[in-house]
Amino acid sequence: MTRSLGGQLTLILLAAALLGGCGSQSPGGGLAGQSASKTVAKKPLNTADEFSRNMVSAVAANKPSALPIQVKFELRDRPRVGQPVNLDLAIVPMSAAVDRVSGKVEGEEGLDIIDGADIAATDRPVEGAPIRQAVKVLPNQEGILSVHAVVAVDSGGQTSSEAYAIPLIVGAAGSGSPGVPGKTVGPATAFTVGAAAPQ
Repeated sequence: MTRSLGGQLTLILLAAALLGGCGSQSPGGGLAGQSASKTVAKKPLNTADEFSRNMVSAVAANKPSALPIQVKFELRDRPRVGQPVNLDLAIVPMSAAVDRVSGKVEGEEGLDIIDGADIAATDRPVEGAPIRQAVKVLPNQEGILSVHAVVAVDSGGQTSSEAYAIPLIVGAAGSGSPGVPGKTVGPATAFTVGAAAPQ
């Protein structure tokens, strides 16, 4: 009788241990739960990131720039003398403290801005959301020429401005590849060529 009770007690303890082990694993456990958690953890695609992914950062006149913004750009076509080229600008506020953003786009000698010269004021821009500006530029000569985006930022009751250079390598009309033969170009200019290539 004692042996029988001891055997039953052992079986009860084993069953309790097995049930306890099964109960300790949450319904979301195992491979299915892990893959589900990975799916949830995956960062959703941000439209701002999507817009500026292929863009190149413009070069601030003062480095590092004191303004809490980023200025990026992308060329739609290869710059050619006498042929208008479309330039997409994105001004990205990097702080929620930015109250207002405005500006203008200028071309140095040899570059005419034929559309999009004025960057309309944007009040209370959203941090991280790009302010888009479409610009059309007409190169009048070959070489490495610059477009300048002069951006004014109001923040904390103060207005500050900064000029950002956008270098373009302008080739002759009908030439196969823009550039100045034998001249070493800097990283920003080299990136401009890449950005100018048809996607």
